[in-house]
Amino acid sequence: MARFNLEKGQTFKLEKDSGLSQIKVNLGWKSGADLDATAFLLGEDGVIVNNADFVFYNSENREKPFSKEEFKNKKNWKALTRPMSADGSVLGPIDDLGDGDDEGEDSSEEIAVNLDKVSADITEIIFCVTIYHGDTDGVTFGSVREPYISIENEETGEELCRYNLKEAFTTQTAVVAGSLFVDDEGEWQFKAEGQGYTGGLQSLVDIYAC
Repeated sequence: MARFNLEKGQTFKLEKDSGLSQIKVNLGWKSGADLDATAFLLGEDGVIVNNADFVFYNSENREKPFSKEEFKNKKNWKALTRPMSADGSVLGPIDDLGDGDDEGEDSSEEIAVNLDKVSADITEIIFCVTIYHGDTDGVTFGSVREPYISIENEETGEELCRYNLKEAFTTQTAVVAGSLFVDDEGEWQFKAEGQGYTGGLQSLVDIYAC
C-alpha cells in the first residue's frame, strides 16, 4: 500500500481484511521544547470510558507493573516504561524531553495501536500533542516546525498515510493531530484533524475526560 498524503479533514481506511492489525502512530516535529504525545480512547458519548484510557506520560497504568526491586522508585518506572490503555490496545511513548535548543532537531514520539485488542466500547481514538508547561512558559505551536502525524504498518514498516499540519497555531499549546474512528461498516479509519487549543493538556482533559 503506497503512502497517501492527507489534507485536513481527509480520511484513510485501515482495511483489516488486508491483514492489518498492528500500527504505529508517529507524531513528529522540529522544536527544542518538551512536547508530549497523548491518546484518548473514547466511547460513544465522546469521553473516555476508563481513567486508564487517557494514555499520557504520567499515567499509573503502564506496560509493566511497578517493582521496587527493578525500578527503585516510581519516577524511574514512569521514565522507563510506556503508558497503556485499560484494554492494552494502545501503548503511549517513552517521553522525549526535548533538547532545550530553540532551533531543535527532529523529534518524534510513537504510539502503538493493536486494532484487534481495542475494546468493543471504544469507537474513537484521539491523538494529540501538547507543549509541557507551554502556557506558563509562553511557548506555543507557533515555534514548532514541520509537525506531522503518520500511520505505519508495524509489521512491515510501511508508512500508510501522513498528514503534515500546515496550520500556524500561533497561540495554541495543544493540538489534536488525528484520530482513528469506527465507520458504519465496522472498519477503522484515520482522520486528519489539525485542531488547536489553548490551555495545554488540561484543555483536552476537559473535553475528553469530563
